[in-house]
Amino acid sequence: MAVLATVCMQAVANDSSFGEDNGTIVFQQQPEISMEKELLVISATQVQVHYVFKNTGNVELIIPIAFPMPPMYFGEGNHSKIQDFKLFVDGVRAKTKRRLVVLLEGKTDITAKIAALGWSEKNLLEYVQSKEWPKGKTRLPSSWFYDGDEPLFTLNEYFVWQQEFPPGKAISVRHSYTPSVSIGVPYPAADIIRAYAKNTCMDNAAVAALQRRDRGQGIDWAHLSYILLTANNWQGPIKDFTLRIKKQSATDLVSLCFDDELKKLDPLTFEFHQENYRPTRDLSILFTRKGAAE
Repeated sequence: MAVLATVCMQAVANDSSFGEDNGTIVFQQQPEISMEKELLVISATQVQVHYVFKNTGNVELIIPIAFPMPPMYFGEGNHSKIQDFKLFVDGVRAKTKRRLVVLLEGKTDITAKIAALGWSEKNLLEYVQSKEWPKGKTRLPSSWFYDGDEPLFTLNEYFVWQQEFPPGKAISVRHSYTPSVSIGVPYPAADIIRAYAKNTCMDNAAVAALQRRDRGQGIDWAHLSYILLTANNWQGPIKDFTLRIKKQSATDLVSLCFDDELKKLDPLTFEFHQENYRPTRDLSILFTRKGAAE
């Protein structure tokens, strides 16, 4: 579905339970915990999520929960980091721990191997920025790079906490943060359409509207992705699901792929609401802003 907008490829995500597999954080299904409610509000400047979970079993569960940050792809400096992450459980601010996992080609955990070679996260970041090997450090295997010095691995951060789920009791989990958003210099409409039309499902009306906005000086744009499919790790469908997409200005255009109808609530807000909802895809959202010359 297109609602007139623009986007790029960094992701933010639903909370999900995780387990340890040789140091790799993986997501696991929790058949005894249902997601009673989810309210997801997304804009280019803030993401807010409010969940209500319920342990439907007869035994208290203490489950490690992880919130995944967008992978850090080296060589792509045109996106921001998630900032100001805040977590509340039943209205009380909760603490989280940071975990870092280095994934080779998005799937193989090489965190322990890098540590065994004496490399720190700081060493990794310094290397990919300068392409100079850190003094006194063993060189990383050539199979971890392409074209000689371009990393095939990403840094993946997680916020982690232990969550108690008493039997039969509803638990409110709420978090908010400034999302990771891909941005850049103003692009010509043709370049934005070429880059994002497919993965944000821009229809003919959205394409035409974007073309009309191009006055030869480029168009301001921002793109974010949101991992929604991890909501399927909980028991059954989301019993009460609401998605809201918010624009910063009434003249902004927004485009995303979505299999259901988003209704316009007001000049800034689109909403989808459904009971017993199962996500079928992650979200990729593009925002474009009306130029000053219009």
